[in-house]
Amino acid sequence: MLGFITCPVRGEADRLIAALADRLLAEGRDVIGMVRADIAQRSDCEMHLRLLPEGNVHTISQDLGRGADACVLDAGALEQVVAQVARSLDDAPPGTIALFNKFGKQEASGRGCRDLIAQAIGADLAVIVSVPPETRTDFDRFSDGFAQQVAPNIDALAAFLGS
Repeated sequence: MLGFITCPVRGEADRLIAALADRLLAEGRDVIGMVRADIAQRSDCEMHLRLLPEGNVHTISQDLGRGADACVLDAGALEQVVAQVARSLDDAPPGTIALFNKFGKQEASGRGCRDLIAQAIGADLAVIVSVPPETRTDFDRFSDGFAQQVAPNIDALAAFLGS
């Protein structure tokens, strides 16, 4: 089962999936994956992911120094996070929910969480991911009609997951 949300406001999907993770964990549900970490940032370009369920935070952006005006993903750091989640996916009990921050540019180009999402689906886990408008076409090709769009609110996501 693959559900996805698309939010028109930048950062809204990040906050929604992180809030869903918190709700599911508070309910005692088995949850794995990664969500955007809500931590104090020095700049708008910093990107941090919180691994589920343990909550460890990993930085996935490069520090370009003062005066930089671009955001640069550290693809190697992202791949390390993906590898950690992949290991936890191998041991996931039935009924586990997999949450992934987004199907972004890395996933659209065949990297990032793309294989992890496929692995979670193959393991028959419920999967939720956000899909920005700019990668929707690539996501549709990836999911091949298997994904269901869910209204971008926590109650709709919980209902989709049966909680």
